[in-house]
Amino acid sequence: MDVIGFLVKLGALCGFYFWWFSPNVWSLPVISTLYGHFVHYVLLFLVEPSAWILNLLGYGAEVVNQRYLDLYDLEFNIHVRNFCLGIDMMFTLSALIISFPGKWKDRMWFIPMGLIGMQLINIARVVGLCLSFLLLKKGDFVDHHDVFNIIAFIFIFFLFVMWVNRYKKEEPAP
Repeated sequence: MDVIGFLVKLGALCGFYFWWFSPNVWSLPVISTLYGHFVHYVLLFLVEPSAWILNLLGYGAEVVNQRYLDLYDLEFNIHVRNFCLGIDMMFTLSALIISFPGKWKDRMWFIPMGLIGMQLINIARVVGLCLSFLLLKKGDFVDHHDVFNIIAFIFIFFLFVMWVNRYKKEEPAP
């Protein structure tokens, strides 16, 4: 597969997702319900482990209304919104792996492994944000979205390099 073919596939997937699907998904009758379930479970698998880790570290925390982390030592809650879930990053990783040649059987374990890794990075981000509020008494000293995006892009880059190295074509010996 040549570079142009890869870029065309990647561009088509990203164009579909970022310019059509993402802005319109909530107005699509059946798909919005399925996507809503997906978003809900991604949210639950972000806030519940984050609260569990904070409790394990000795800081009282609980999930309230499935979107808020109530930290007992603070006067306010941490609100986790849809754009905090990293779904766009998950799509980017999936689009890269789908666009590049490889066996579908391998994609079926490689993509979920990458998504789990990204979710672990996001859990670490939420826990780190909560700890910065608890320990430093200020959590806005750094833009946690930018930090997450940089770390997630580095993670995506390394996973994509692993995928490319697995399936790159060997050059014939002269």
